[in-house]
Amino acid sequence: MSAPFRIKRPDTGVAAVALAPEEGFKFYLDRLLKMIPAEVIGLYLVGSGLIPREQPIALTVWALVCLAGVVAIRVYGTGDAASSLPPDWVHVAISAVAFVIWIYTLGGPFTAINWYVPYLGSLLVLAWTFFVPIFYKGPLD
Repeated sequence: MSAPFRIKRPDTGVAAVALAPEEGFKFYLDRLLKMIPAEVIGLYLVGSGLIPREQPIALTVWALVCLAGVVAIRVYGTGDAASSLPPDWVHVAISAVAFVIWIYTLGGPFTAINWYVPYLGSLLVLAWTFFVPIFYKGPLD
């Protein structure tokens, strides 16, 4: 399976394709699902559940390890060396920011440095997951 996270634009190629409204919504959901790093969020949740609350440095290190995991998985999952497709670095950055926002929403290491505001995290998740797929439609390849 080559580049499973790569977003393929329907409006590029030999002929531009006009999408029906229901197809446009499917494409929006496809982008949304591919940009949320759910597999690493799950990994973070399990690992952070094992770390005692009085160990904020360990939680911070675990968050950084998982962030590196997001980058590695998205680099691998958006590129395809066999097809000469480089990684989609915009997608990688979007997924990394999404991961940081999710971690902020959960509190994570941000509670140790008193940067955690619960309602702000929830609003960031809502705004990021709603607006980013509207504006980022994938690489122009």
